[in-house]
Amino acid sequence: MTIVPEQSPAEDSYENSSPNDQGPRDDVSRMSDVSTTSRASVISRLSHDIACVLSQSLCLLKGESPIIEENDESEIPLQVIGSFGGLDESPLTDNDALSPRSDNDDAAYHKRDKGTNENAADGVNFLKDPLNEMTWGRRLALFCMKRYPWYNPRLRPQKEEPTDESPLFDNLPRETFHAYPFDISRRENPSLEKAWAYFEHVTLSRYVVPPEDQKKTKKGLLVRIFRRLFRKGGQQLRRAEPGEKDFPTRLYKPIFTPHAQLGDFGLGLGMYFSTLRALTVMTLIAGLLNLPNIFYFVSDDYNVATIPCPDCNGTLSGSRVVRATNGTDEMTFALKNNCDGAIEQVAFINLATLALIFFGTIGLNLYLRRMEIIYDEDEQTAQDYSIVVQNPPGDATSPEEWFKFFHESFDGAHMTACTIAVDNDLLVRSLVERRELLRKIEMMVDPGTSLDTLTLARIAAKEARKRRWWARWKALLVKGIPELFGRVVVLNALVQGLAQQEYPATKVFCTFETEDDQRKVLAALSYGDWQVSRQNKAVARDPRHLFRGEHLLSVREAEEPNTIRWQDLNEKLRTMLKQQALTIFATICAILAIAFIIRVTNDSSVVFAAIAISVFNSVFPVFAKLLTGLEAHSSEGGKQRSLYFKIALFRWVNTAIVITIITPFTDTVASGGLIDQIYALFFAEIVTTNAIQLADPIGHIQRHFFAPRAATQDAMNINMQGQVFELAERYTNMTKILFLALWYSAIYPAALFLCSFSLLVNYFTDRFSLMRTWRRPPHLGTNISQFSRRYFFSLALVAMALLSSYYWSAFPFDNLCIDATIANNQYAGQWSFIQGDGTSNGTQIVQLDDPLYKYCLQDFFRYPKEELSFPFISQMQPEDSTWMTEEQELIADIFGWTSVGVLGLIFFSFVWGWLKAIVHYFQGAYIPVGESQNIPFSEVPSISSYIPQVESSVFSYPLLACNVDGIDHKLLEWTDPDRPDYKFYDLTKDAEALLRGTVISSKVVFSHVGYFPPSKAD
Repeated sequence: MTIVPEQSPAEDSYENSSPNDQGPRDDVSRMSDVSTTSRASVISRLSHDIACVLSQSLCLLKGESPIIEENDESEIPLQVIGSFGGLDESPLTDNDALSPRSDNDDAAYHKRDKGTNENAADGVNFLKDPLNEMTWGRRLALFCMKRYPWYNPRLRPQKEEPTDESPLFDNLPRETFHAYPFDISRRENPSLEKAWAYFEHVTLSRYVVPPEDQKKTKKGLLVRIFRRLFRKGGQQLRRAEPGEKDFPTRLYKPIFTPHAQLGDFGLGLGMYFSTLRALTVMTLIAGLLNLPNIFYFVSDDYNVATIPCPDCNGTLSGSRVVRATNGTDEMTFALKNNCDGAIEQVAFINLATLALIFFGTIGLNLYLRRMEIIYDEDEQTAQDYSIVVQNPPGDATSPEEWFKFFHESFDGAHMTACTIAVDNDLLVRSLVERRELLRKIEMMVDPGTSLDTLTLARIAAKEARKRRWWARWKALLVKGIPELFGRVVVLNALVQGLAQQEYPATKVFCTFETEDDQRKVLAALSYGDWQVSRQNKAVARDPRHLFRGEHLLSVREAEEPNTIRWQDLNEKLRTMLKQQALTIFATICAILAIAFIIRVTNDSSVVFAAIAISVFNSVFPVFAKLLTGLEAHSSEGGKQRSLYFKIALFRWVNTAIVITIITPFTDTVASGGLIDQIYALFFAEIVTTNAIQLADPIGHIQRHFFAPRAATQDAMNINMQGQVFELAERYTNMTKILFLALWYSAIYPAALFLCSFSLLVNYFTDRFSLMRTWRRPPHLGTNISQFSRRYFFSLALVAMALLSSYYWSAFPFDNLCIDATIANNQYAGQWSFIQGDGTSNGTQIVQLDDPLYKYCLQDFFRYPKEELSFPFISQMQPEDSTWMTEEQELIADIFGWTSVGVLGLIFFSFVWGWLKAIVHYFQGAYIPVGESQNIPFSEVPSISSYIPQVESSVFSYPLLACNVDGIDHKLLEWTDPDRPDYKFYDLTKDAEALLRGTVISSKVVFSHVGYFPPSKAD
């Protein structure tokens, strides 16, 4: 179904009347009729338009809703079918309520069967959302799209082209338009209003409005804050499916959505925000503990003095030495950091901070395990009911056989849905690429052009013949019809060959009616991978658990349906490892290149270096995503782990390690040195990065510029899909900030406060982006959270222990030691400092009892390889060049051995985890998370199952890689209101069209989906 704009009388007078006609139009409409030949009129009109937009924006900032006036007759009403339909010509006001509900909605709200809601009628009308429920961007767009051709070019007179409702298509069967490819090119009449409805109801996440909240009026800001914080903090919200039309929904509130409800966006998202919040509190406490250290480091006791150092010329950097003369002789003076930073009070506070972070990390693990249970029990998803069989027999392609196996082998366990995935990845990828190419060709040819092979071949040949040399070069960058059609021909032949093959089953996704059945099956079939690979039937706890009486199954809990990457599900392990090895090598090369650029920039300016680091931290994830896109992953969880490793490695090296290496050792605590760079980095992270994220410039350009100019509804919707959300990127951003604070906590304790504040800002910034600008993320599990806690948080703790030990041993960071072999009376007297031009620049008097100094290397990291320098303890000092005080030696010894202990504990935890993995390889184990909620799968609202589908860059909804005929639509997570039967997205129709006359239904070509509702089974 499509949306067909109707012209109101006001619109007819606008388009067909002359400029002098006087009609019942408002001032804006009359302004649009002014002759463009008058320059003054044009300027007046533009000034008026700009003033209107600014005034409406000001109203929006005040919280008002002035988008559509009460008596506005210039609206273009739409005749809409389905859930986008029913829009009449009455204006939208703030008093427009949601569809009236009855007391029966309380029962319908809690049932999965959407048909039980008798009041739903034809569904909620997305185009009549109350204005106070819309985003500000949509309000402004609604105002501009009806008035200003510069915003919405479709307001200008359009050349009439045949659409799928035109007489040109009257003789074609209507079913032609429900399966691709079309026989004839057609032009849609896309609706910008519909695209914005898509943005808010499909792209953004929404929750179902409880019946008791549907008729409540909006309260004041202070009242809402009080209610959210103290009365509704534990409110349970039910996540709505994309395009939910049977119940009224609302957008999640970025500020007032309870933290416990963040699991609605996926267990992985909930764990991320819980980690962010916990680290904010932990680093805040650590910062408060370090207040005495902060005050000490900014006190007058922490300064620089000039001391005589005869042999420092040529050994210290030029900025650290000063030439002086007494009239007859010259001597070298050096800058000494006159700061006894390594005192017990300061050091032991840092040691207490290390202990706090160590035990805080242990507490964080316990807290996150508890939150994992809370999120898991709060939101029932398909994963709670599902398993995946990883080694089915190749010919076990009948869902009925699997239903019978589980029902008979596990005391009546009921399998409600079964998806049998087959090894047809190449066929699916070919069909997706072919569908996308045909769509692009359709938009290039004239409307009404036949899309049969001969016609397209003639058009491609004609265009290729008339090309000149520059057009041929252009075609290398921007492909035209000849290039696209040539690829289509290859894909047609490839699909025709692949569709005639039979494919073995590779994975079986089984969804049970109850959690208890799923847990019972997992507990019974959890064997070690070693036993499964050897098919050791003796480990089976019951002979009935052997499939077909002879096959030992490898069973795991399935990931969420929308995280399965069906196009890469069956890629070989060896191929995946090769791909990841190459992308990691490219990542390392990029890190080295960027480190060189940062070093060059740092030599010029500390501020520019901080900006460069912040820019590269923002740009590199794009490069990492491109690299990861070249890899094959069977699930989004695996892809996110690979992306997480690349980005985390880069950001840790780029943010902390590179700066430490390129900054001169003697500038560590000097003014304008390392400390200033750290502050600049935090400032950039807090202000620049978050400001860009909140502004969302790319998203606004897509929604407000490209979308109104899109040729198809799919193109409009794609511009409304928002920026892609990568959980791995958010985790690396969090760990990068924490790593930076812990790395420098010994010498810059204020970084702990900056870290806490930065994480707090990120918490609310990410909440806003998640609920207002980012694309709806897949429901990832806890893999990233567990991987981050096990490895990266542990490594951050090790880094803190090692760097604290290193910094306490390196005080005062000036590479100067007392030289007792030089007689002081040789240098007594008054010395005048000499500038570069030979003029005097101050004096200093050297007393007979003043010590002289010599160069000595205090940086253990730069000791020769043959000299042992770890752990960083006092015994590692050269015998003839000692710089540590007695107090500092004690501190260095304590921190040195503490760092060894922390390193040993973390290494032991890694080894323990690896040993457990080895044990599980030989002996499987299943440990359930949380308690069973005793809610049947069929009664869970907003739930889906495992339907093979592939995301497309050309179509706004996924393409289905299985036959959807006979599949209950409740098993799919999304709904296209224009094509509710899903046939348009069915790739099996494409294969059937290419193999006309060949029966493929008897072959196992595509994945099979079986549905066994309880009522039918009983």
